[in-house]
Amino acid sequence: MNDMADTAPSPSDYTYWIDEHVRFSDLDPLGHANNAAISGYFESARVALFHDAGNSPVSGPRSVVIARLAIDFRAELRYPAKIRIGTRVTRFGRSSLTLAGAVFQGDTCVASCEVVCVIIDLGSRRSVEIDPDLRAKLTELAG
Repeated sequence: MNDMADTAPSPSDYTYWIDEHVRFSDLDPLGHANNAAISGYFESARVALFHDAGNSPVSGPRSVVIARLAIDFRAELRYPAKIRIGTRVTRFGRSSLTLAGAVFQGDTCVASCEVVCVIIDLGSRRSVEIDPDLRAKLTELAG
């Protein structure tokens, strides 16, 4: 844990935020937030970011699929808790982008992630170039 603590994200690393609460249903038998729940917090932040950027993953001709997701669990997260999830864009490709995310309880980073998202055409199910307007809005919100 010490090596990860040395490289733990800081709240100042992020400009795009959502707020969540740890739900009782998020807990595992050990009494802390389950890994699947933490993955869900990151998903909520991603969906909100794309929605706010004008590319809702549930409507329109294009959507977002996950090509890679890596999560580092840094500290226990217990119920009840108010948490904040920060998200930022770290890289743009032609049809993909990489996001970094972190779940904070206060100033403590309890989990961080890196996720590679691919923009697809819903009809063909194939990757498509990131629209310049979407790229600009994502950069504005979380660049």
